[in-house]
Formats: sequence, structure tokens, C-alpha cells
Amino acid sequence: MRKKIKLFLSIFIVLITFYVFINYLRNNSYILKRLSHIDPVLIVLILLLYLVILLILVTIMKASLDFYKIKVPNFDNLLLNSYSLVINFFMFGQAGPGVRAIYLKKKYQLPIKRFIFITLIYYGLYTLLSSLLILIGSKLMWYYSLLIIVGVILISILVIKWFLKTKLNNKNLADFKLSGFIKLGLVTLAQLLIQTLIYGIELDSIKHVYLHQILAYSGFANLSLFVSITPAGIGIREAFLILSESIHHISSSQIVSASIIDRSVYLIFLLGIILFLAIFHAGKKLKNMTKI
Repeated sequence: MRKKIKLFLSIFIVLITFYVFINYLRNNSYILKRLSHIDPVLIVLILLLYLVILLILVTIMKASLDFYKIKVPNFDNLLLNSYSLVINFFMFGQAGPGVRAIYLKKKYQLPIKRFIFITLIYYGLYTLLSSLLILIGSKLMWYYSLLIIVGVILISILVIKWFLKTKLNNKNLADFKLSGFIKLGLVTLAQLLIQTLIYGIELDSIKHVYLHQILAYSGFANLSLFVSITPAGIGIREAFLILSESIHHISSSQIVSASIIDRSVYLIFLLGIILFLAIFHAGKKLKNMTKI
């Protein structure tokens, strides 16, 4: 029953979002004219940056599985994350992690609970770093921001050290080491910085924005992930960004324009991934046929 309600709600939000977008563009036709003048070089640059994010996701998967001493070949890791991105975009809810969990259980006998556990740690780091982006971008006095950031880091280190000494770690949930957390944190930070750069390029291509605006905008866009019950968070992310307009000070028209650019380029990127997967499987089938 809950799944049906969630599916209905997701479809409803997507339909409402498309309706609002169409009406908004109809009443603000200048946006489409503005978008038609976007430099193609920027589109290529954004595509390349999304490719970098895919490679970072591969590294994040590797860093996460290092806790369990599981080694997945790099190409298999790339294929798994590629499938995950495609499924996450076209299916309702966050289906990507579920795909990875099922694959790792079947192929490497990693219990789903253990995968969920380490994924929650990654999401915790993702949330912490996204919150710091909002904090830095909200134009607090720089020394306040610095004090809060240092405080958050110190508390995180203390919590990790305490966790390493608890009985939970002795249940073989994972081989926790501080170096493992640092590695996972650094690659997660790299992911967020590249995503922030993408948002910055998209926003600045419409109207000049300042660094602190981009940071706050990116932080809110990232946090919308956790309530994204629609495919690719359509409608949810935009709502988050518009509701937080008083903090990042980016207008709703600029948010809509940047979102159109981002969704369009990302769709092109996913089509490239689908083509890559299709070619890979076609080549694999041909190789198997030649063996017979």
C-alpha cells in the first residue's frame, strides 16, 4: 500500500512540475530565448565534468568497499555505477543504491545490511559537507564560518574515534580505520566540488553570480537528494532551491533556466552512458559468439 501511495505521489509531483514549467515558460518566453544563446563549449564542458563525477563515484564505491576488504575490478565498478545512474534517473525514488546492493550481494556475497550501513556513512559525509557549503555560502562572518567548520571537523573526529572503540565495530560490520573515513571524505568532497562547479557554470551562463551564492545553492541542491521520490528529483530539487532563495539570493527565473540546462545536458550524458552500455554488451555477445 505504501509503495502505491509513494508511486502515485511521485507521478503527481512530476506531472505538477511539468505543468508549472510549461506555464512558467509560456509566461516568461524570454527564458527560452536566453537559453538558445548558451555557448556550446559550456555544454561540452558540463558533459566532461559529469564524466569526472562518474569516475569519482567509482572511487567512492572502491573506498566504501575497502572497509569490507572487497575488491571490485575497475571496469565492473564503472559498469555498476553507470547502470546505477541510468536507473536512478528514470525510475521513481532512489533506486540506484538498491541496484548496487543487489549486485554486490550476488557477486561478492556482501550482506545488504552491511552495504546499507556503509552507504549511510557516505550519505552522512555528503550531508555534512553539503551543510558546510550552505554555511560558507550564507555570508556569515568568515571567522564564524571557520570556527563552525573546525568545530564540526573536531566533533566528527571524536565521534569516529569513539565509534572505533564501541562494540558495534567488533561485530565485523566493517574494518573501520580513521584513514578509511578520511579517504571516503576526500572523494565525497571532490564529488561535491565538481557538482558545485557544474552549478556555477550553469548559473553564470545565464547571469553573473558570486561564489558564495553558488556554494549555498549547491548545498541546498545536494540536500534535496534525500527527499527525491521522483525520477532524478524532478520538481523536488527546484522546490528546495526556490524555497531557499532568501539564502542564496538567486532568482526563481535563474533557477528554472539553470535547471533546464542541467536536466538537458545530464540527459545527453545519460544517453551517452546508455550507448556505452549497449556497445559493451553488443561487443560481449559478439565475443561469445566467436568462441563457439
